[in-house]
Amino acid sequence: MKYWKAIAAGAIALVCGLSVGACSLQPGGATGDRVVLAFEGDAPEWADTATSVMSELEQWRGLSFQEDVRVTFQSQSEPGLNGWYNSQTKQLVVAATDSERLGRSVLLHELFHALQDQRFDLYTLRQQSAARPDANRALSAIIEGEAMLAVSELMNYDFLAHARLPAADPIRDERFENIFLYGDGMKFITAVREAGGWEAVDRVFQDPPQSTTLIFNPDRYLAGEREPKSLDVPLDPGDRLQNQIARGEYQVRLLLARQPETRSLLDTFDGAYETDAFATIATSGGETVHRWAIAFSRPDVAADLVDAVAAAIATELDSNVTPTTSVRGSLVVAEWQTGDDEIDRVDAD
Repeated sequence: MKYWKAIAAGAIALVCGLSVGACSLQPGGATGDRVVLAFEGDAPEWADTATSVMSELEQWRGLSFQEDVRVTFQSQSEPGLNGWYNSQTKQLVVAATDSERLGRSVLLHELFHALQDQRFDLYTLRQQSAARPDANRALSAIIEGEAMLAVSELMNYDFLAHARLPAADPIRDERFENIFLYGDGMKFITAVREAGGWEAVDRVFQDPPQSTTLIFNPDRYLAGEREPKSLDVPLDPGDRLQNQIARGEYQVRLLLARQPETRSLLDTFDGAYETDAFATIATSGGETVHRWAIAFSRPDVAADLVDAVAAAIATELDSNVTPTTSVRGSLVVAEWQTGDDEIDRVDAD
């Protein structure tokens, strides 16, 4: 779909820049369909590029916008938050920065989310995975990864050059998450596109991966794997299982990534993570314990990681709580006693 503007180039800042109302740019195609791009707030001068951005996205992705899009320009609400798109309310917000390159890249990224939403119904997809944190995180990775691929290729921006963890120094969980969502997500989408073109990417949104391990290992998704493999936490005689969930490869990696001493072992995974199960158990002795079983495809990987898992969990627990770990074939099994005074990020998702 090609675009034409009802406002001449260069006039947009004069007409819309000081207005709190909407300024409409009306694209039109050969079929006569019209999609209205509207501005609210104080639109910066570089907002004049919005229709060309939409056209670039359509040509790059081979999909067209089907509904009107409203862009709200506002001052940055917090450092680092340059824009967002809400698939439920359809609100698209971009920070009115003075940097044209930054503003254009944010506008491109968020407009692409609007295009994804119009074609694949992102809100419904998120609702379907909302009760399963690992599946929901995998879904976020394909959404953000494809949008970052658009920015990378259309803006000539090498995001992956910056998507690395430092060898030393503690990191914030948010940094690890951003590298996963935008970096690993982009690698996943790139692998799918290379294997089957944009049609294969379309199918990803119709049949999304249900675990983060498939984002880290797109070859397994391409081979037909979708659901996380099932695993039961091993129980000792007299144990009573209270609840059990799969944490996912993302959480195992995050645990090791938080500390430089164990971060270097992330490369040990090398596609060997299979699945995991995290349980709360009432023992025959009347204690309540957490037991986390992590399954790998090879016993040597389990042996290489068991001490690192123990050390990483120990840093997350209250100083009075000591985890024990063991290797059972290809399983790493960690256990620690719960307590009301426990400071335990391992339990949180």
